[in-house]
Amino acid sequence: MSRIPWVIGTGPAVPIAAGLGAELDEVPAVAFDAEWSDGPRIEEWRSRVAAGPKADQVVVAVWPESPRSSPVVDLDLDGWVSTMEEQFALWFAALAAGSERCADGGQVVAVVDRPDPMASGGWSAVSAVADAVEVMTRSFAQIHEPRGVRVNLVTTPARLTGSPPEELVDVVGAVAMLLSGGGGVTSSVVHTGGARR
Repeated sequence: MSRIPWVIGTGPAVPIAAGLGAELDEVPAVAFDAEWSDGPRIEEWRSRVAAGPKADQVVVAVWPESPRSSPVVDLDLDGWVSTMEEQFALWFAALAAGSERCADGGQVVAVVDRPDPMASGGWSAVSAVADAVEVMTRSFAQIHEPRGVRVNLVTTPARLTGSPPEELVDVVGAVAMLLSGGGGVTSSVVHTGGARR
């Protein structure tokens, strides 16, 4: 098995893959249509991806193309579904597939957008996705612990504050640390400040 991480995610996560010396295995159909967001289509994709070759190191970064601040009072039900529910469904499929595809004794690191709590106005849906991904990460850590698989999470506000993608050095460093074994930690959350200025 290769020590180069298998990085699964959406197009905006290319800088993370590049920073780790890997290529991005892009999650298809990011713009949800009625068919893809239907449960059976998601499950079919997840099962196919999970059945691929095992990887010692897996990184999952399911980032929306362009996160935009949207006060919760301005969101109708469709807006909430597209910014929270659909993103969460995509995260679930990708993180489940990545965890299943991780080799025994391997590492899984998820990387999610999370606004700073003191500057989270307008980011309710993004915050909800980040919280859900944290819970999911801890759940997958417990599920895969008997196989020796460690599952951890890195959060960053960098994309939400307009930092250029190539400046996600803190994030890449945190991911690399956890992939290297991170002192044997699992079910942990590393909060990064995003880019160095």
